[in-house]
Amino acid sequence: MKDAEFYGGSKKEYWRKQNGGLSHWEILKADIDAVLAQSASFKAFEIRLKDMGYEICRDENFAHYSVKGTGWQRAVRLDRLGKEYTPEAIRAKLLDNQRHIGYVPFHKPKYTPLLTLEIEYRKIQRMDGIQILFALVIELCRLITGNNTAPETPRPLSPAMRQEIVKLDKTLKEYKLLCENNIDSPQELVSFISEKRGQISDLEKERQSVYNRNRHKKSGKLNAQAREISAKIKPLRAELYLAKAVLEKIPKLEEVIETERQAETAVITKNKERRHA
Repeated sequence: MKDAEFYGGSKKEYWRKQNGGLSHWEILKADIDAVLAQSASFKAFEIRLKDMGYEICRDENFAHYSVKGTGWQRAVRLDRLGKEYTPEAIRAKLLDNQRHIGYVPFHKPKYTPLLTLEIEYRKIQRMDGIQILFALVIELCRLITGNNTAPETPRPLSPAMRQEIVKLDKTLKEYKLLCENNIDSPQELVSFISEKRGQISDLEKERQSVYNRNRHKKSGKLNAQAREISAKIKPLRAELYLAKAVLEKIPKLEEVIETERQAETAVITKNKERRHA
């Protein structure tokens, strides 16, 4: 299958791409490009990779340099990303940065204040259910969109959170659905889905009755009546589709937020240890 080969030969990666997501390889390539633009040695390169939430599984002393993102099941060999990501190519780029005065110097980036946001959201907005989950992801994505090359720009610590940026528009629609319908728990969401299914079913039965009456008469009035019912069904189906997507997305967002929370907590703890050392 040509499309599957284009997206890496994996059905999972193919459908992820179709749904507007980024694969691990795509987010890793973007991160490595950013790291290479700001490093002049392997030490700086690795510090920056670790800052972005990656674990160095095999360093420059191995034939196949490999890293693993937070929450990933497997490490990725950089040379499989392309010939420009082999240890030799990376070393050549780092050496070129040493000679070229125009390269961007290394800056330790600021991390997004997830822990502070959680406290403020619960205190000021009195949010505690699934709405706060979506609100936090949206706020973190907004913080890191725009000019992401500036040293002072905050950004998430985990690759998983950076993957959510590309899906921000869809997440905003899902969050709007929750707020407009006062849905703040999975149970309320399940009830909403059931209610929409019932409304759609009732309208489909009503439309079928119109079709049955119009089978032999071919009445323009009945045709118009059927179209009116179809027009009522369309937005209900859109809401149902969106609600089902939200229900499937909740465990994923919980995992993403927890990964980011742990990464931020680890950085704060490390900074405190350095100050008291």
